Amino acid sequence: MALAVMIVASSTYNSFAKEVGTALSPLTLLVLSETLTAFFVILAFGFLPTMRSILRLDRKYMAPLIALGLLNGLIAPLLLFHGLSMTTAVNAELFARMEMVALLILAITILREEHLTRVHVIAGSVILLGIAFVALRGFSESLSLRPGDPLLLLSSFIFAGGSIIYKKYLQPMQAQVVIVCRACTAVVAFFLIAPFLDHPLIAELRAFPVALIPALLGFGFISRFLNLFSFYEAIERIPVSAFSMISTVNVIGGVAFAHLYLGEAVEWYHLIGGGLIILGALLLEILGIHPSDVAAEEHLKQHHRHHL
Repeated sequence: MALAVMIVASSTYNSFAKEVGTALSPLTLLVLSETLTAFFVILAFGFLPTMRSILRLDRKYMAPLIALGLLNGLIAPLLLFHGLSMTTAVNAELFARMEMVALLILAITILREEHLTRVHVIAGSVILLGIAFVALRGFSESLSLRPGDPLLLLSSFIFAGGSIIYKKYLQPMQAQVVIVCRACTAVVAFFLIAPFLDHPLIAELRAFPVALIPALLGFGFISRFLNLFSFYEAIERIPVSAFSMISTVNVIGGVAFAHLYLGEAVEWYHLIGGGLIILGALLLEILGIHPSDVAAEEHLKQHHRHHL
């Protein structure tokens, strides 16, 4: 049940964000999404317990937390929301999978916890082939990226960089504490730079259409909080190998939801490219690239919690 909820919830992310983004600028959407995520996490885990954990944090975690908040709470989502406004949710769902390749590259070059193997090369190449298949529309024409697609790819690399910071410095911390600190860092950073941007935050909130409130709440509660909560419920009860294999279908879910909810076209090259991306993801997650189930589980947690 939890895994099914997670797949459905994660499939709504790009579509809800794109719809809400039609009425809000990327910066305003960023502030609202981080605020809503922190609110729902505190509501679930309790305000006082969460605050006590934050106040008791060791000083050694402060700099990595700020760096994580700036990368994965501010810069990467901002690029993602900007990209979504200039491309389709279907493209976003597929191009976002570049994060897996970026994470692998950074893990090998920076953490040095994994060594480059034939499986890495084959899986990464298959994912890149799937992305290229979509970008080139089935190799039927020259490179035809939408204006937002390069921003989506760049955001994937930055999300991966934040995940590396988490893996190296913040892994012992509780997930809810990291998420709330990340959200607070992003929101505080926005208000620090807002006077220099002359950003119309209040005007946008006042003009926000009532008809889009369900989509905004859906994005904050379903796409972000429920996605995270059901992930942890599932990972505690399902073998990691089975979880890795089944959870890759959220690529299909994301494309299907964009088609049904937003009415976006799903072309034949989306289907083939998506299939290649899923195949590459399965190779990365299943074919023994992690030394143990514990290591594989930690990889899944790290990747999931910091993409939200």
